[in-house]
Amino acid sequence: MSITIRPSTLHDAPTIRRLYQRVSAESGGLARRPEEITEDYVQHFLTRSLTQGIGLVAEQAGELVAEIHAYQAGLQIFAHVLGDLTVAIAPAAQGQGLGRRLFTELLTRAQAQFPQVRRVELLVRESNTRAIALYEQLGFRQEGRFEGRVAGAWGLEADIPMAWYAPGALAVAQ
Repeated sequence: MSITIRPSTLHDAPTIRRLYQRVSAESGGLARRPEEITEDYVQHFLTRSLTQGIGLVAEQAGELVAEIHAYQAGLQIFAHVLGDLTVAIAPAAQGQGLGRRLFTELLTRAQAQFPQVRRVELLVRESNTRAIALYEQLGFRQEGRFEGRVAGAWGLEADIPMAWYAPGALAVAQ
């Protein structure tokens, strides 16, 4: 079955909220628990993505199965950065290359729509080794550890900050 990737819209908010709640309940890949995924939270990141960044959704057979977004902080000092990157993929759609497709599309659009953006950043919990491996394959680099930042039933674990740099960005910065 083919998957279509398109820009997200404010009309997608209720469906995205349900997707995030399902992913949060089933996979543990999101930091928020299902009850923390509120209408306000989804409206906030959708609005920021539409006005200061990129938001994409993936649909399969008319059903929204994934969402990814990143946006600028709004401060001039960080005008070269897209952050607050979050991706959610329905459990049934995971493991089929959709995450790679979404990230590739997001990074391609970032370079085309925001030529000043030299860095895209995200956080991933250390136990999410599949995600870390994918991000590294896509060119993201680990940039340290926030020890004991993530708390859960399993105890404390580190959040790993990672960043992708636009081609030539590091050569310019040095």
